[in-house]
Amino acid sequence: MNKQPNFYNCIVGEKLSAITFVMDYWQLQFDGPTINALTRVQVSADGSVLRDGDDQFRNLICGQIGKIVAEVAIANSESFAITFEDRSSISISLKAEDFVGPEAIVFYSSGQTAVTRYDDIVEFDQKT
Repeated sequence: MNKQPNFYNCIVGEKLSAITFVMDYWQLQFDGPTINALTRVQVSADGSVLRDGDDQFRNLICGQIGKIVAEVAIANSESFAITFEDRSSISISLKAEDFVGPEAIVFYSSGQTAVTRYDDIVEFDQKT
C-alpha cells in the first residue's frame, strides 16, 4: 500500500541543500525542512545504486546536494523515496530488518514533525 501524505510533499520543488553525517544516522536538509534518516539509506544516480556502507556511497549521496526534488513516495514496509528532477533518488528503508530503533524517519517542517515507523505514520503539530 502506498501513502503519500501532503505533509511530505512540502519538499517537492525544494533543493537538497545539505547532508549531515551524524554518528548513526543522516540528516537531509531542504532549505527549511529536514529529514533524519535512522535506517539504511540507498542512493541511485549516474547509473550506480549504492547503500550506506558501500564504497563511494558518500560521494554519490553528496552529489545529490543542489538538486531539486521532483517527487516523494512512501511504500509501506519498503521505502521512503525522494526522486530528483534528473531522476536520481535517495531512498530510506522502511524494512523491518533495517530498523535499529522504533523510528525510520523524523521529518521536521514549519513547526510540525512527522515520525515514520514501520507501517505507521504519525503526524503532530509542535505548536499545540
